[in-house]
Amino acid sequence: MEVGGPFFIYRRDQVGSQVGFRPFFYWQKEEDKYTQLEYFYPLGKYKSTPQEVQSYLMPFYLTRQDITRGEKKERNFFLAFWGETDKGEPYGGFFPLGGSLKNRFGKDEMNFVLWPIYSDSREGENKTYTFLWPIFTHTSGGGREGFKIWPLLGYENKEKEYEKSFFLWPFFHFERRYLYTDDPTEISMFFPFYVSQASSRRATHTILWPFFNYTYDEDEHYRQIDFLWPFLQWAKGEDKSIFRIFPLYGRKHWEGRESGYILWPLYWYDRQEAADYSMSRRRYLLFSKDQVEIWGKEGKRAHTLRIWPLFYYGLRKEGSVHFYFPALLPIDDEGFERNWGPLLRLYEYYRNPQGEIESRFLWGFFVHRQNVQRELYELSFLFTLYRAENLFYFSLLRGLVEYRAAGRQRAFRFLYSPWTMEWEVDIKEDY
Repeated sequence: MEVGGPFFIYRRDQVGSQVGFRPFFYWQKEEDKYTQLEYFYPLGKYKSTPQEVQSYLMPFYLTRQDITRGEKKERNFFLAFWGETDKGEPYGGFFPLGGSLKNRFGKDEMNFVLWPIYSDSREGENKTYTFLWPIFTHTSGGGREGFKIWPLLGYENKEKEYEKSFFLWPFFHFERRYLYTDDPTEISMFFPFYVSQASSRRATHTILWPFFNYTYDEDEHYRQIDFLWPFLQWAKGEDKSIFRIFPLYGRKHWEGRESGYILWPLYWYDRQEAADYSMSRRRYLLFSKDQVEIWGKEGKRAHTLRIWPLFYYGLRKEGSVHFYFPALLPIDDEGFERNWGPLLRLYEYYRNPQGEIESRFLWGFFVHRQNVQRELYELSFLFTLYRAENLFYFSLLRGLVEYRAAGRQRAFRFLYSPWTMEWEVDIKEDY
């Protein structure tokens, strides 16, 4: 059911239900999978699945709960937040006055008071203290030690992983990585005059960045040279090659994948091949796109063609087809598609994998629907033609002229008369 063209929609089928009042809200439900409500999209959203519950209205509040981990809800209301961990440990606060967080952002615990004046964090046995972030930092414990007086100097060591230090950041930087291997990498930087990153098998040297860069990898027999990056670039190796004269021409082949451009952003492309999958994508004038995907063993194909801002055509893997014009939204996002897309189109055509067809023009002023059982043509209140098995219906101006045939029964109405002429026929007719 639709009211006001694309503004209000109600739909229910074997999969689930949908109710929308575009662009204010759109509600969806699929049994045992998810319930979702989008409002003032993309600002607000609520979604519940068997794994997670999340709700937000940016920038005012955010709540989330990981059901699989047994977590209590975490709530954020503008600058205030509170919640519990899966072990029932409470946390909360009001940013930037003070508060604590637990099991967030890769840390076991985080605390702050009058941020950025003071904050601390804990990750396992390691504890980090920060004053006047990011100027003063000290970390210790868990095999990790370091301090920082940014941007003057600082160092940090993590046992069997890395050692790094800087002086007058970003000008002087020294680092040793991958200390747990027998071939660590050493980095020396006097930015922008000289940067070196080298191990016994691979080396990168940069002089007066971005003027010159040279990379060599002995294992892959790979060499790369950059002049005035990203304008001039050349590379060659095992199943790898790069040649770019930006923005005139560029080509990159990398382990079965290829990408390139001509007069970027007027035209650029990328391709990839796998055992049972191939993809070819071309883009024109920044927003137009032609993409083909093929699944060989399944015998399936998908094709997306968007010529912005003229039209869009999409053939999905499962067999559905979607076409419309104009195509004013140059992005592929399901939320924008549900909440905004139909408001911006003059004509739209959709065919599902079962062969059911629906097309509309001028936001539903003209509608055509068809499946194996029935067919409908409707021109607003002006004209209606409906056909189904043993049923035929025709109307002008919702009753100025109206005719119906159902089996042997016939009915006719003229000039909105409250009395309908009805009769039966003796012969069997096909409609």
